[in-house]
Amino acid sequence: MWPRRSAIDRLESAATGRTGAPATPGGLQSLPQRQGPGASLAPGSPAPALYVTGVEPGGVSLSDLIARGAALLVFVSEECPTSAMALRNLGPFCRGWEEHGLAVTAIFEDPLDVAIRVARKVGWTGRVVSQEPPYESSLAYGLLAVPTTVLVDRAGVVAGRVVGWDQPGIAVVIEQARTLLGTAALELPPPVEPLRKPGCSSKAAMDPEVAAAISRPAAEDEMEEMFERGWTDGLPVVAPTGRRVEAMLGGADGSVSLGLVAPSMGEATLERVAACAVLAGCRPAYFPVVVAAARAMLDPAFNLHGQAVTTQPAGQLVVVNGPVRRAIGLNSGMGALGPGSRANLTIGRAARLIVTLLGGAMPGTLDRATLGHMGKVGFCIAEDEETSPWEPLHVERGFEPGQSVVTLIGSDAPQNISDHRSRTPEDLAYILSWAAASAWSTNWWPLTEPSVFVICPEHAEMFRAAGWSKQHLRQFMFDAVHRPASELRRGETTPFAASADPAADISKWASPDSIVLLVAGGEAGRYSAVLGPCTGMGAQIISREVEPL
Repeated sequence: MWPRRSAIDRLESAATGRTGAPATPGGLQSLPQRQGPGASLAPGSPAPALYVTGVEPGGVSLSDLIARGAALLVFVSEECPTSAMALRNLGPFCRGWEEHGLAVTAIFEDPLDVAIRVARKVGWTGRVVSQEPPYESSLAYGLLAVPTTVLVDRAGVVAGRVVGWDQPGIAVVIEQARTLLGTAALELPPPVEPLRKPGCSSKAAMDPEVAAAISRPAAEDEMEEMFERGWTDGLPVVAPTGRRVEAMLGGADGSVSLGLVAPSMGEATLERVAACAVLAGCRPAYFPVVVAAARAMLDPAFNLHGQAVTTQPAGQLVVVNGPVRRAIGLNSGMGALGPGSRANLTIGRAARLIVTLLGGAMPGTLDRATLGHMGKVGFCIAEDEETSPWEPLHVERGFEPGQSVVTLIGSDAPQNISDHRSRTPEDLAYILSWAAASAWSTNWWPLTEPSVFVICPEHAEMFRAAGWSKQHLRQFMFDAVHRPASELRRGETTPFAASADPAADISKWASPDSIVLLVAGGEAGRYSAVLGPCTGMGAQIISREVEPL
């Protein structure tokens, strides 16, 4: 239908206006002479200009369509079953015809969003444009019925015309096009029954009130429309209308580019990132956090390409620190890794939609995850800095406590760690660390990539009371989990463990720095969690400050 660059390359709500009419003094467009019912254009007549709306940035004009040789104009309407039949029968040939100089365009007597939806449903692969009442192009071409197919040669003269669905008639028109273009490469539609079927009345030939009554409103089912466009993650989304995207941008320049999004390298302009935020259900106040997450993901050291196409289940964990947590209502307390918080869920979801829609990593296409996990829908957590006995993650990473920072970590799904019985920090640290012994794979030791521990407040309080620093806990956990190489030889293991002396002690992690500690969760209940790594691709933890736009 149009060049595909990314799933949200262009918002149809911002499509160009009516185009194709010759300019007149004062910048107005001259309207065509109305042919009136029955005054159809015969072969040899000059083809009138087109007054249509399309998704192409420069609009659509007849001169553009015939520039490479000839144009095939197929006038249709959504309500007409014969129109759908014609589009379905001709759709498979459009791209081949275009390659040999025959520009094929479906001209709908319907709103553009309706036209695009119908074309997608019936498998039309040619260009799609629409016209508004009073259907000036249909009037100019003297339409009584749709579908009507018109062949226009390079000189802008009508060379052939077929009304309704008429396979033999269409074959004659394509033969004419072969002659005009000097090629036999234009494939003919096969003679599939029914060979002929009458069309329906063109809206241009109806009483205007009747035409308006049978025309459907645009975006009749907004939610289903988003599914049909493929602009979802499998859950309902908010349609990214021009007004909503503008509100999300908050005055920021939408044309600013953050970079290319792997793996398909769609460009992440602020406008497109804002569209993802709208789709996810974000409030405009969340947008600076989404942008910071996007900047972090696009850092080459994060290796989004590897994470997006791997068979591993890993998703992108978004960790938020600093004053912005409270300002926008992020949840760091009860159910911090679960449902219920709009800010957490929609920010994490927006980050993932950037990967799937702008980066093209849709499950089953470029995203080859064997299983995946629900964090790949949205994976955002705020650290409970007020409850934590330690410096927050962003301060560890070199930022000031008063800065708002987003940190991206490639992570597996959370694994619950229950411990209601430990009475010493040593016992608790032992339980926490050994719970991660099977992270990634049972005998894959050591891990160089980070394991993220989300420590609940009750567990954190035990370490606070004992005066344990974060560094002390991290070192204890590192030292606690080790096994002889001889016990790591079954099934999947690392080359290091496979080649080590059987008696050699091997730690679960390559260093204490591979252990990331966060504090979050409800005040009651001694349940912490560990999130395994995305391994084997050198993906680093990346942090970016949340900045005004």
